[in-house]
Amino acid sequence: MATPPQRLAEMRRWYYHLAVLAVGIVVATLAAVDVIGGETGWKLPVALLIGVPLAAIVARFPMVMDRGYGGIEVGFDSCILMFLLCTLGTGEALLVWSTGVLLTQILARKLLSSTAFNIGVGIVAGALAAWMYVAVGADHRGTPRELLAVALAAAAYFLTDYVLSGLSVAIGSRTSLQVQLLQRGTLLAIACFVPLDLLGYLGAVVARATPWWTVSLLTVPLVTLLIATRAVTRGREDARRLNVLFAAAVRAQTLDDRDAVVAALVDDAAQLLRLHDVQLRGTPPGDGEIGVEVQLGADAHWLTARSLNRAMSSAAADEQALGALAAVASDAVSRLALTTEMVHVARHDPLTDLPNRGILIDRVTEALDDALRRGTRVALLFIDLDGFKPINDRYGHAVGDDVLVEVAERLRRCVRERDIVARLGGDEFAILLDDIGRILLPEMCERILAAIDEGVRVGVLDGGQHVPLGASMGLAYGTGAESPNALLRNADLAMYEAKASGKGRYVEFTPALGRARLERLEMADDLRTAIQAGAIDVVYQPVIAVSDDSVVGAEALARWRRNGVPVPPDVFIPIAEETGLIVGLGRSVLNRVAADTVAIRRTIDGDFSVGVNISAAQLRDPAFLETVADAVRTMRGTQLVLEITERQGIDLDAEVLATMRAITDMGVVFAIDDFGVGFSSISYLHDLPAGIVKADKTLSAGIDSDERARALLRSVVAMGGTLGLDVVVEGIERDTQLAVVTADAPRAMVQGYLLHRPMPLADLLDVLRLERQGARR
Repeated sequence: MATPPQRLAEMRRWYYHLAVLAVGIVVATLAAVDVIGGETGWKLPVALLIGVPLAAIVARFPMVMDRGYGGIEVGFDSCILMFLLCTLGTGEALLVWSTGVLLTQILARKLLSSTAFNIGVGIVAGALAAWMYVAVGADHRGTPRELLAVALAAAAYFLTDYVLSGLSVAIGSRTSLQVQLLQRGTLLAIACFVPLDLLGYLGAVVARATPWWTVSLLTVPLVTLLIATRAVTRGREDARRLNVLFAAAVRAQTLDDRDAVVAALVDDAAQLLRLHDVQLRGTPPGDGEIGVEVQLGADAHWLTARSLNRAMSSAAADEQALGALAAVASDAVSRLALTTEMVHVARHDPLTDLPNRGILIDRVTEALDDALRRGTRVALLFIDLDGFKPINDRYGHAVGDDVLVEVAERLRRCVRERDIVARLGGDEFAILLDDIGRILLPEMCERILAAIDEGVRVGVLDGGQHVPLGASMGLAYGTGAESPNALLRNADLAMYEAKASGKGRYVEFTPALGRARLERLEMADDLRTAIQAGAIDVVYQPVIAVSDDSVVGAEALARWRRNGVPVPPDVFIPIAEETGLIVGLGRSVLNRVAADTVAIRRTIDGDFSVGVNISAAQLRDPAFLETVADAVRTMRGTQLVLEITERQGIDLDAEVLATMRAITDMGVVFAIDDFGVGFSSISYLHDLPAGIVKADKTLSAGIDSDERARALLRSVVAMGGTLGLDVVVEGIERDTQLAVVTADAPRAMVQGYLLHRPMPLADLLDVLRLERQGARR
């Protein structure tokens, strides 16, 4: 939108143009009256027929001298005026010239203000040129004085046109007249203008002395000069436009905002065409306009301007230039969109579109700074899904991804819009809550856990299958004194405590948790070192047949001494499970047992089995089958029993079952350990290729004092017998327990402290030697 000073300048320019036009009309009228009042012959119609179109044609090839948005066009059509002055009367020459000027401006299709001004300037300059010609040498035809008169007339025309045009540009641009007139190309224009106008005089001399058609020979130098002038003008303009396009392309690479690109596009287009009224709009160009479509991301716009044919350029060239500029803007917007997308992808989880760890740390940093400044607290929740791995293992990662997306959406619904929900990787999520003084965190934590505990439905056949899901959550508070990583670590430690406490709950971080977790991590490092060094010991607890009190087998149990101090198995085994060391630990124990059976075979006379506890993770280890095969080859004739605890909740997918069947084909027997304490006992008996059931010690604990416990044990023994499974009753610690088992399950096997405690290999060998010698315990 134009400013008040700009509107005032345009108004003054209009008044000036109208004044020049008025003077021109007066001059043209006087010339017409002079012609009408005198006698005219055949020359006037011929001059009108030839001179007017010729003047209009030559006027289309001016020399342009411009500064910014204002330009002075110096035309060479005045050479036609010189010819007319030398061949016609003054009035007739001005009348023909005025008609030619009028036709020239009508064909130029410029703004009404410019058209009016150019008509007035052309006529006024022509009148002054005629006056100079008459005053100096009109009566001296064919003499040097006439030549001088024509030269002065040409100079008068040029200076009048140049000064009046310069004044118009100065008024419109609010600059001084001196700035507009004293340009670098002024002397060149004069040097070209006056000699070219003398071609008109040369044409008059030729026409006087030779047949009329010889004048046409002068068209050759005239056309050559006009073409050269156009080439210079447009070449200079093309170079300027290339500079504008280059600058626009360079600037577009530095812009980091779409609105800035759009503003630069309009500004550069105005500079490129040197037109003020360039627009970017949603509608295509109308009548009298040119335009190109600009693709700005998903939106299409039109860059439009007035359709003008000028000495500097044509409408087609203007449209082509706008197209090049539009391409620059489109590329810039595409680059910004790509950059934005890349930044988004780099800082967001590609699956759930939640912020990732990097952006979470940034937000935690900001929240802690704000909390320190305002004296408030922030809370960070660290969430890890329980039971997610079996979903991936059984249904595949595609279903697992769908579950993660669903969990992410539930987390969003459980928190405020301002809170940050992030995915840290795998099945771990985090939630940042700032300014928590107005919310009840316990209620929110319970709401989140309840939302996840609803489980998920996977698959599409028969309405899908409902799969249970849960989560463990750690909660840590921050006041601004902590670092972002420390706050995240505290929430992580609290989450692990929630898992260790039974899962499906949330735990608030305390400094004691931090110390316990640190000790746990240090213990995990020491355990890893011990496994790699082969420093895991194995002890054996004999298994006794109830029918004859004979030792029929032994269970191998892992033992670890840390810095010389025994670490309880219920401490280091969960750590091994949690850290993934269980696979290496199981492999180490199995290899040790296979090596020990060499001594065991030399000591026994009959059948003997050795049970080794394995983890569900080992069944998914690609190297486990080969490890078992090596152990079977080493043990040669000693029955290998792999014990799987029901507490682990092994997911019986096709992969696990195929591994177990391949192992049973090697002659290995699977035993279900801790039977009776889980939730899938019956289904395990049906689905697993097991040969032994080991009743958990919780089933035998009260069989000598509680009739219901005794009945339950009888049911388990009967069930095993019906399915063709051997039964081992664990936890026998009193004579009365052994008596009950002997009475109710005489074909079972027992294991417990009453009979034998876990012992080193050497002690086991002693027991077996006594067994062989017929000694009884």
